[in-house]
Formats: sequence, C-alpha cells, structure tokens
Amino acid sequence: MIDKAILDEVLPELDLEELKDEQIAELKDEGFVVTNFHSGGVFYTLLMVCLRIRIEIRQLARNVLNNMFLTHATGAWVDLKAADYSKKRKKAQKTQGLVTLSRTDAEGEAVKIEKGHVFKSSLDINGEELRFFAVEAATLKKGARTVDVLVEAEKEGTRYNVPEGQITRSLTYISGVDTITNGEDWIVREGSDTEDDESLKTRSLRSWSELAARPIEDTFVNAAESVPGVLFAQADCDHPRGQGTIDVIVTGTAGEASEGLLEAVREAVDKIAGPYDNISVKSSVTIDQDIAVTVTTNDVTEDEEIKARVTAILAELLAVRKGRKLYELNLSDINHAIRSNYSASSNVAITTPEADVKLEKDKVITLGAVTVTIRRE
Repeated sequence: MIDKAILDEVLPELDLEELKDEQIAELKDEGFVVTNFHSGGVFYTLLMVCLRIRIEIRQLARNVLNNMFLTHATGAWVDLKAADYSKKRKKAQKTQGLVTLSRTDAEGEAVKIEKGHVFKSSLDINGEELRFFAVEAATLKKGARTVDVLVEAEKEGTRYNVPEGQITRSLTYISGVDTITNGEDWIVREGSDTEDDESLKTRSLRSWSELAARPIEDTFVNAAESVPGVLFAQADCDHPRGQGTIDVIVTGTAGEASEGLLEAVREAVDKIAGPYDNISVKSSVTIDQDIAVTVTTNDVTEDEEIKARVTAILAELLAVRKGRKLYELNLSDINHAIRSNYSASSNVAITTPEADVKLEKDKVITLGAVTVTIRRE
C-alpha cells in the first residue's frame, strides 16, 4: 500500500459532510433557485447522491493509483503489472508419485490395479483424508512381492506432498495385497499451490537482473523459481567448486526436490547460463528432527488417540510451506502448536530437542521420530 501521507497528497480523501456544507454555501452564494436544503427534501436527497458518487469515484481513483505500481498492487492487479516484466503467476499443480503395494506370499496370483483406482492417506489433524488416483494400470505379477503404482493427487496443492508412510489405504479392498504405503522418495512431481502475490512481485522485480550482460545470482534464482514446484531457490556464485562454477540449490514444495524437478530447473538455468559457466543444480537437504514431549491433560480420551493427535499437530507444524523458516525450529513453536490445537492439554514439557534448532539456510527441518508421553492430572 502506498504511504497514506503520499496518497493523501496526490488524491486527498473527501468528507461527505464537508462537501455538503461547501456545496450548499456555493449554491446560496450563486442565488440558486432552490432554497430548501433541509434533510428529507427532494433536492437534498439528489445532492447527497451526487456527492456520494463523487466520493466513491475518488476512492476508486485512489485504489487504481495504488495498484498502478507493482510493489503496492494486490490480486489480479499483480498479474497485470507482472506482464510488464514478462512474468506470469505460477499455477497450482497436482502431486504425482509412486505408491508401493506389497505382499508376503511371493507365490500369489497376479493382481491388477486398474487406472483410476483410489488410494487414501491416513486421517490428518482435522480428521480429513487425501485421495490419490492411479494414473495408469499396474500389475503385481505372479511371483513378485511388490509393485509401484503411479498416482496423482485428487486436487492441486502442497498439502498432497505427504510424508513417507501416509498413503496406507485403498478405497476398495485389493485381494492379495497385504500392505500399501508411500516410500521415502515417493514423489515424482511435487504438488504446488497457486503462486501468491508476494512471490510473483519478487520474481517480477528481480527481472532487472536479467538485463545484466552476464547472469548474476538473482538471474539464476529467478530462473529456478519460475519452475512450478519450486518453493524457493538459492544461488552460490562464489566459485563453490572452483573458478567458473555455480551451485543452484533448490527447495521444492515437498522439501527435497525430486529428480524431475531438478531436471526442469536445469533446463531453465541452462537457458540463461554463460558460455563458460559450470552450473550444478542440486536439492536442499532435509534433516529429520526427532521430537519428544510430555503432555499433561485431564482428557478421558485413550492415550493412543491423544498421541496420534499430537503427532498430527507436529506434522502440520513442520510441513514444508511458504511463510515457515524451514531451517529453524523453536521450542516455543512446538509448545504453542500443541497448546493451541489440543485445548485439553494443561502443560507441555519438551525433552527433545533440548534447545532451539537453527541450521544452514540450505537445510530443511522435517519431522523425524515422535515420542509422546501422556501424564494425567
């Protein structure tokens, strides 16, 4: 938003009562034929309508002026102004990945998984489940113990970039399959949300770096962040591997970037690389952080149910998303998350980690092993 003092200097706000008094005084001075300016009169009503229109036109003009500048624009105005910099808002995309079906009997008959078969995640903190559809048919062959099924999320968004071991159910029973799960590196293509205003404005303003005779740090960052599925990127142009080398470090919407996402970023940065640049595109590194807490409560719910709820709260706290400092974890954040989302807790004692965690900026803290001890009041 443009500073109010500047906006008032250019287009001052109008006050209805002051406008009315000024207009009536001017009409009287001019000897206007109508002399009844009292409230309720026909002319008074028409006058107030005209003055209200004038005020609203001034408010519209102030809004238009504010949105004429990219740094202050909001909503669809950002898209219009970003086009001046040859930039478009990144659209949301669906998560794609591999769900593994397993069985203990290697001599079992072949099992076919039809295209469109529905797999589901465990219930989250709000009791909701996420659904994934098989993109293509797959077969657990006779004599085989496992098969990977390519699935796609039901909807776009980062919330479908679930951690390992979350997709464990099928909408319909699959005879001959004992377990369903998603592995550690199950994501093939990261799901992403529609790019927010601030991210689009930052990329657009960073376009000035693209005018440099040779690409600089911001040029590489802008190229990488233009790829859907990239949460943010960093560029180390200080010859990290020797003279002429550049490292582009990518954080995906699911944390560590998949190979498919890294390949897309390589294509993007190769287009703007200099003839002698040696560029390495790599993923940021996820670091599992174990958390152990003791929750004091007078809740009559079973211990296992409370533990599951606290674990879901911590998973939400450490979900990879915009607005979170991915390389930091404060004890106060853990305490606040549990106390806010589990109102029956009267106290939360944190055993692990022992202190606030702060890593290098190319690291992403994700949830490791969770230990929840329940203490009854």
